[in-house]
Amino acid sequence: MILYLDFDGVVHALGEPALNDNFKLLDNPNLFKWLPILEQILEPYPEVRIVISSDWRRLFDDDSLKRLLGPAISHRFAGIVEVAEKSRANEILMDAAQRGLTDWLALDDHPTVVEASRTDIRFIVCKPETGLSSRTVQATLKTRLNALLSPLLGQVRGR
Repeated sequence: MILYLDFDGVVHALGEPALNDNFKLLDNPNLFKWLPILEQILEPYPEVRIVISSDWRRLFDDDSLKRLLGPAISHRFAGIVEVAEKSRANEILMDAAQRGLTDWLALDDHPTVVEASRTDIRFIVCKPETGLSSRTVQATLKTRLNALLSPLLGQVRGR
């Protein structure tokens, strides 16, 4: 089970100052401030892995991205979207196809994801200013994780 994860507009508000002129990460306490919410939501689902779909994947190597995820969920890191397209939704769809995935979700605020979410419930849209702090987004993510993974958990536990 893969969760495609955007950063800006999802784990912190879009527009938070992040990089200096030398593309070094700024010490901004508002960056990644909603990651604890994601940690809590994913805690009952140890099988969920994270693939970074954010444009940050073009600025940082895998080890740096793991550090940005923090110690509580860095072990879930399963790579980055390798596909480069104008449409984030298409990047995710193509990456999922290359990985042979059917069970995946994506958290994103990109306009192409908003459009794709109208016909594909695997895309969960965040508002850029509230991201994962939105109770609606949290509830949607929990519901969709539960729908995808509860049958699997029942099989594993012998139900």
